[in-house]
Amino acid sequence: MRHGIAHDLGADGSRSDAERALTDEGRANTLAAARAMARLGLDFDAIWTSPFARARQTADIVAEALKKTPVTREAPELALGAGTERLIGALTRLERGASALLVGHEPDLSRLVAFLVWGSLSADRIAFKKGGLCHVNCQLALRPGYASLRWLLTPKQLRLLAG
Repeated sequence: MRHGIAHDLGADGSRSDAERALTDEGRANTLAAARAMARLGLDFDAIWTSPFARARQTADIVAEALKKTPVTREAPELALGAGTERLIGALTRLERGASALLVGHEPDLSRLVAFLVWGSLSADRIAFKKGGLCHVNCQLALRPGYASLRWLLTPKQLRLLAG
């Protein structure tokens, strides 16, 4: 999941990109996305989030709305620009068969999906909008080209699903 809509740098008192918080619209859209996730019956063993404020806030809203206490972990591997290889290395530490919601940034999430599904780091294959969500199945392996993209939902589609 890509984080929700965030304030421009400084507009919310932030001094760095990492401190930028969600806007009211970003919070509302994230809550709608979380409600859609609940309606879809999505369940996660863990929620991993970038250490950036907007991603942490997104993850917190989702965890609360799903009324679950999944293992939430701040993952530096999801920080903006951390790199696909570092993130895949971290993901290999998940229990086999476990599901995780990753909350991060662009173009990193698109690159991760492209790498896992097509074996390419070309982020232009996926339009991952702020607050968007995709489902990637990696049951075979966390290697290039071995995953399958099940679906990719825009924030608007998630709001419609939320009802």
